[in-house]
Amino acid sequence: MHTAHVPAPMKSGPVVYTDQELLRVLIRLAQGEGVLGMRTFEQRRRGEGPSAALYTRRFGSWNRALELAGLDAVAQPEQLRDATTKWTQEQLIAAIRWCLLATGSTTLAAYEAWRTDPANLKSDVPPATTIRFRMGSWSRATELACD
Repeated sequence: MHTAHVPAPMKSGPVVYTDQELLRVLIRLAQGEGVLGMRTFEQRRRGEGPSAALYTRRFGSWNRALELAGLDAVAQPEQLRDATTKWTQEQLIAAIRWCLLATGSTTLAAYEAWRTDPANLKSDVPPATTIRFRMGSWSRATELACD
């Protein structure tokens, strides 16, 4: 399938933080440590300033934001290192392509709505969270699916 990749639409409205401002917040909250997990970040920010979810949306993944800030990526938890999944990368990409054919969209919201449609539940396609985790980000997954 050679459909051109169309990034997910951005929310309208003013951008409150520049990329550089966001990265400076990460560095400050890392407090000299080489890595900063999301949970630690949220505890240190104390409900003020940008959320971890904003970093994931803006940069595609938490680890990508850390990388751009010059911090180390968060390692996969030890208990998950040897974990297997029933979904191959090809199946992950095929599910996005199937959604695109059915809905005309590759947004995460469209995918989950399509996958969980009560009138047509699809137990044979992976959840979006699995795709995001395995592929690094939803944007990367949809880019691969549309190449």
